[in-house]
Amino acid sequence: MYPLLSGPVFKSITGACANTKGIYMKNCFPSAFCLTTLLIVLLIMPVRVLAAESKDLFQVVDVELGYAGQTATQVDNSSELNASLKYAASLQVSKDLLLLFGAEWRSFSFPTPRASAVPASLQQVNTIVGFDYQLAEQWLMHAEVQPGFYGDLSRFDGRRFNAPLMLGFVYLVDADLQWAFGLRVDVRSQYPVFPAVGVRWKFADLWTLNLMLPNPRLEYDVNDKLQLNLGAGIMAGTYVVGDHFGDDRGLPQLNNATVDYTELRVGPGLSWKVLPNLTLEAKMGYVLHRTWNFFDQDIEPGSKAVPFLQIACQARF
Repeated sequence: MYPLLSGPVFKSITGACANTKGIYMKNCFPSAFCLTTLLIVLLIMPVRVLAAESKDLFQVVDVELGYAGQTATQVDNSSELNASLKYAASLQVSKDLLLLFGAEWRSFSFPTPRASAVPASLQQVNTIVGFDYQLAEQWLMHAEVQPGFYGDLSRFDGRRFNAPLMLGFVYLVDADLQWAFGLRVDVRSQYPVFPAVGVRWKFADLWTLNLMLPNPRLEYDVNDKLQLNLGAGIMAGTYVVGDHFGDDRGLPQLNNATVDYTELRVGPGLSWKVLPNLTLEAKMGYVLHRTWNFFDQDIEPGSKAVPFLQIACQARF
């Protein structure tokens, strides 16, 4: 989606970020994006060597941009600008084993009054290392760790280093029905272990019930290229704010504090396969629930419900 970071809509959003009186928003698109881009380039170089030697190499690039708020020109403390860039590659090393590696950058920016306990920016830049393994004919296992830095990224140190772990198992009933069981482990979060269960059920030729987190939804295939959906979405993560975050807000106990960010969205969307290896997605609806939970200090600011628009692009090669 970063080719979409231009035009009147984006300019009005960024202009509002920069010019809203009494509102603090820094690092709308920070240097961490450049760092992740460099990391991806460094990953692609050896990948190209592997690709020349093996046909069992698959690569995916995802870019995403979203805005939530009342309007793009009247930004308040319920507004949000988010963006992400992700590169992932998978290498088939045997009949049953697939190795995974990649890199990711994600950013949330909130135009907030300086006195607010809401962070102006939450970001992450991390690598991705994992594998998929076929345990049996109908059972698959997925493991993935995401070591990196999670915070406002004004500095990189051990306090902001984290390595969340995702572990999942898929039971393949048949081509139309699959069950998933998994958990997310993050020792810095208020809930270090978060379990989940999901199901994907194609119950008719054109209809699929895809209840897999973090984006459970009902899907309708208009044709081979266009799919409509209706569902929910969860954005969440654990971050560490700046060393003087609390001092700037009269809350010194929040200096260098850990915050769990959670956001729940609902609404319709569409997915359009422009080319065999290129897919565009758009979603809109409402952000119903959003909190910044400083659980160690029992401080949890929230936000009112606001509309959102999210655009994404995925390229496979």
